[in-house]
Amino acid sequence: MLPVLAWPDILVGPGLLGGAMVLSLEQMVIDVEVFEMCKRARRGVSCDKGKWLDHIIDKVGPGGDFLSDISTVRASRNGEWYISGLGVHDSFERWKDAGKPTVLDEAREKVDHLLTTHEPIPFDATVEADLDRISQWVREK
Repeated sequence: MLPVLAWPDILVGPGLLGGAMVLSLEQMVIDVEVFEMCKRARRGVSCDKGKWLDHIIDKVGPGGDFLSDISTVRASRNGEWYISGLGVHDSFERWKDAGKPTVLDEAREKVDHLLTTHEPIPFDATVEADLDRISQWVREK
């Protein structure tokens, strides 16, 4: 979080382990999620009028359920919070029934999905020609 709060020009190392000697695609997926959380935290909490929903909390009173109010639902889905694509977002029982998947299991599943479904953006014709020329030069050496 500290490097992101300093907002550097570049952050390096997603997916790298062992002093940058090992690349782990699963770790890269996890690192991207952490970076997204840090980016959201860096934006801060909006204190604009109407964001705190004081009137809803006053309406439901102590021990009331303001989470089911439609204004709370809208506020929670407007990008104010970053909800990670990894991790448990369900009850303990459902997680247990699903076989107790770990974040690493989820990251591995996401990596497998990305590797099997990714369609790279094709190079334009001039880049392809340059790559062919370089490949030919390397073969001749």
